[in-house]
Amino acid sequence: MKATPPVIAASLLGGVSLLLSPVTQAEPARSQPAYGLTSQSPAALADDERAQAAQAETIDSPLVPSEKDWWGATLELSTVLVLGELLYKTGSDAMEDDFDYEIDGNAAEFFYDRLTTGASWKYDDNDIGMNWGHAYAGALYYQAFRNHGFNYYESTLGTFAASTIWEVFAEYKEVVSINDQIVTTWGGAVLGESLYQFTEMLAAKEGWLPTGLSYLFNPSRTVRGWFGYPSPNRFDRSQTQDSFSVYTGVRYASKDKADVSSTMAMLGMRAAIDSREGKYDSLSGTPSRVEMMMETAVSQEGVEEWQMATQLLLGSYGRKHKGGELASDWSHSFYVGPSTGMEYSSLGLELDEDFYALVNLLGLSMGANWSNQDISFDLRGDLFGDFAMVKPFATKDYLSQGRHFWGTKSVLWEGEYGYAWGHTFNLSLEASYRNLLLGMKLKSQRWSSINDKENERTPQWNPNKSDLDFDDARDRYEIYLSYGISDDLTLSLHHERIDRSGEIHGIDNPGIYSRLDDTEQRSWLQLDYHY
Repeated sequence: MKATPPVIAASLLGGVSLLLSPVTQAEPARSQPAYGLTSQSPAALADDERAQAAQAETIDSPLVPSEKDWWGATLELSTVLVLGELLYKTGSDAMEDDFDYEIDGNAAEFFYDRLTTGASWKYDDNDIGMNWGHAYAGALYYQAFRNHGFNYYESTLGTFAASTIWEVFAEYKEVVSINDQIVTTWGGAVLGESLYQFTEMLAAKEGWLPTGLSYLFNPSRTVRGWFGYPSPNRFDRSQTQDSFSVYTGVRYASKDKADVSSTMAMLGMRAAIDSREGKYDSLSGTPSRVEMMMETAVSQEGVEEWQMATQLLLGSYGRKHKGGELASDWSHSFYVGPSTGMEYSSLGLELDEDFYALVNLLGLSMGANWSNQDISFDLRGDLFGDFAMVKPFATKDYLSQGRHFWGTKSVLWEGEYGYAWGHTFNLSLEASYRNLLLGMKLKSQRWSSINDKENERTPQWNPNKSDLDFDDARDRYEIYLSYGISDDLTLSLHHERIDRSGEIHGIDNPGIYSRLDDTEQRSWLQLDYHY
């Protein structure tokens, strides 16, 4: 349940230790090309007719996935769990405040009740960094299955099983954390699949940065390759549309009511894989579009911003109409399908920080495109149901009234954030003419706190007698203009407005009320380098 930095480090080392035993890799079907760019020998490539026939077969036939390697997945997962438990034991003295249970009597009955009755299943009160770290631990669980031939849904079920083993048995002295189960399983599957696909994409690109990130994104696969046990690519890269870029820039931001402003240097990355044209992905197997962005911004006060978001299109129904051969002929396409994602955002410092971390549990995505040789219009939208960890936006006003969080939800008292349900809505429109692009984005989010007191961990030192409810809203509007300087460089100008509002209500004490509204204006110049 408690993801400490040593446990995360142990997870990384898990991929290394399993190398001590060989892992059998399944061979691709002989009728299919290898899972890389090509499977023809130089002699075969010299024969035009045979090469063309092989290419036609590649395009027209579905890619046969590798067989499931149960022993390899079990070994990799077990190594991660065992090393995590060893490091957890070494740091247990620092976690004594989180211990609520001891085995008293029949151990089998203790664990059976713990697993099945739900009496121990609570929302825990760890700090946000510790709780959100479970997404990365879950990604390693997920990749233990995905690296060995299991599809997205099978790997997600394996992640849930691994998380349950950890929560129920490895951390038997603590509550079985509901929030950890959600973040580890759902967030871990989203992050794990994104990093899994990006590893294969980046491995095909040149440069130290793509190479280094591919090592980091799927450490077990990388290290196994060093020892002569490589995993075959699951994706035929010729059937995907890939993009990877890093960017930097300068941003100026100001908040109206808080009356603060700052100038920041930005550094970020974006990556995307669109495999809807391929024949190896489906709703029952491989997510057909993956997108991720990470960004940090630093001012003279230190690190002021950190944003990360990733999204999976699980599969889609679509139609595509190709235009004629003339430059003025128009083509159009559309798609619609289920999707999921996760997001982490921390903007600002100390009391003025706007923080939230969420898992987009399940949603619906759709999009359409109209284009000819010079002009293109893209329209996209998403609607997700969210499980969120949110710092109530009205916190600053609440504290300015001389109030405190003691006696409220223990997670609010300790970490100044709470658990919430809500939704995220995204809408974007882009219009381009040759190298010039104009775009607009809207992100609208609403969350309301989870107030089931019986499901919260309530230590004896915090009786939770003056609990709070909060409601938060975020609306982000962005407009941008970009110009493609070359195939490798794009220069863009952005302006964003963020409207935030929040309310805090007393549950046990109706007289408690706080509200805060603020608007932030942000403008920046950005330079992208495309690999």
